[in-house]
Amino acid sequence: MSTKQSQNLGGCGGLLLVALCRAFSPASGMAAFVAGAAWCAPAHAQLRPDQVLVVYDSRITVEGQAVGREVAAYYAGSRKVPGASQTYPGVRPGVWTLDLAQAPGSPAATQPGNVTYDHFVQRLRDPIRAYLNDNGLDRHIRCIVLTKGLPHRIQDTDNPNVGDFPNDFVNEFSVRDVTCASVDAELTLLWQDLIAGENGGPADSFADGLITNPYWRASAPISNFPTTNIRQAKGLQAGSGGGPLWTTSPTAQIPQRLLPGDIYLVCRLDGHTVADVQGIIDRAQNLYVNTQTAHILLDESRSNGVADASSNGELDNAGGTFGSLRDGDDYELTRDQVTADGRWNPANVRYNSLDAFNQFFIGPRLSWQANHGIMINGPVVLLASEGLNHPGQPLLTDGTQGGRVYALSFNYAPGAVFNSIESFNGRDFGGLGLLSFARQQQASAALGAGMTFAVANVWEPLADTIPDNRLLANNFLLGTMSWAEAAWSSIPALSWMQIAVGDPLARVQRSSEDLDADGAVTVDDLHSWERSPADINNSGSADAADRTLMLRALRAGERNSLLTPR
Repeated sequence: MSTKQSQNLGGCGGLLLVALCRAFSPASGMAAFVAGAAWCAPAHAQLRPDQVLVVYDSRITVEGQAVGREVAAYYAGSRKVPGASQTYPGVRPGVWTLDLAQAPGSPAATQPGNVTYDHFVQRLRDPIRAYLNDNGLDRHIRCIVLTKGLPHRIQDTDNPNVGDFPNDFVNEFSVRDVTCASVDAELTLLWQDLIAGENGGPADSFADGLITNPYWRASAPISNFPTTNIRQAKGLQAGSGGGPLWTTSPTAQIPQRLLPGDIYLVCRLDGHTVADVQGIIDRAQNLYVNTQTAHILLDESRSNGVADASSNGELDNAGGTFGSLRDGDDYELTRDQVTADGRWNPANVRYNSLDAFNQFFIGPRLSWQANHGIMINGPVVLLASEGLNHPGQPLLTDGTQGGRVYALSFNYAPGAVFNSIESFNGRDFGGLGLLSFARQQQASAALGAGMTFAVANVWEPLADTIPDNRLLANNFLLGTMSWAEAAWSSIPALSWMQIAVGDPLARVQRSSEDLDADGAVTVDDLHSWERSPADINNSGSADAADRTLMLRALRAGERNSLLTPR
């Protein structure tokens, strides 16, 4: 959104289990899989490849290339995705795949970009449901991956493109009849008939408005939450005020409550080109981040620089429209919590609160006018910015506003994450292009420039629902969650406007726990710590807290290595 528009809107496992799980992999056949399923889901397990379903449509072509098939084959391997332009071993060969062209019921193909709600149901939601049901995977799959070529935006049922126009969107929102959403956020609630009852009236279906994400703020892997009631219709109630914001009814019995185990994590492998998507997949493998050199950028404006206890007019600290979706003063909290953790070089946790054109983080890969911006030469691993909503815009030497292209200017560390406070930063997938009045930095372009992951908005989201950097940083960059888990733990609402782009199974290893500096966190690093305890969190002493960090990183890394075929 533009600055003016945003102001108007108020801101925008044991080895035996491992062996059994390998024995009952998707390649072993369904009968073996079902027989072994109970053995393959130990408590506290990491998200595994066999819990991921990759969806593509071999009929969708862009410039003569079946782009989704190509991406799916690169990710899952040609053995599971025949017909690609070349033979691929697969980066994650343990995943499941679904070609919608071969789906139960033979649905018609969608096209990239926008999709009507009726076609979303007929051509995406219902075929995926049928596949999971027919293969007994409805409670086993925890993550759905959508590939390039599939649409990413569901149009509003009675005002198709209203989400592109903030003033009209507010009107639609005010009468409690917003049904537009991202395809991805709607599919998280795959087994819920959200559109049932929709007739253009206020809050006459759960598709009107948004639904509080039960996995928001989670700190445990998704497998910790049972899928027992994932197909049970949920009892939701609408909050007061605009929207509506639907939440679990406090009087609902457990099967009817919307709980974390009742949703699928939905990620997308998408970008401007197939090569771009292959790039983000490659960069997500064996992620290793140097905590001494990688920069975390938190580029705010119009801020007092303090982690305020209450919401205010800052874009990262909205809480007026959906107060219950406020996690806190996000940029400042992220700064303070990463610094307090102690593993990151504090000099590289860069926070900015000022408005002027020379108070905007920029990188060396573009040519800037003299004295414009704050130059960041080192590799960036988290880019959080207000972008075009920053009132002071640095200029390139050709006069281009920096807010349009800033993400193209930085050098990036492996695993770099994009999350800006811009309403339409996820619009330009599927060739939709940019809006004339909001030519904001696009996540697709940032990924093409070397970033690895993104959370983004496909329609106007309102500032309350922007993904929280604090949770992305804690759960992904400093934690042990997979990308899919970290991304959806940071997104406050479902059936709304957000997407998460990148390899859902990727996890970060950090140099802070790599005591022998061999580029991987292994049991050798624990042995090193036991021989000579290291102050991992820079607290001033090597103690039990450091050993806990070492063990947590090691166990997560071992589980991921053992459960992911190489």
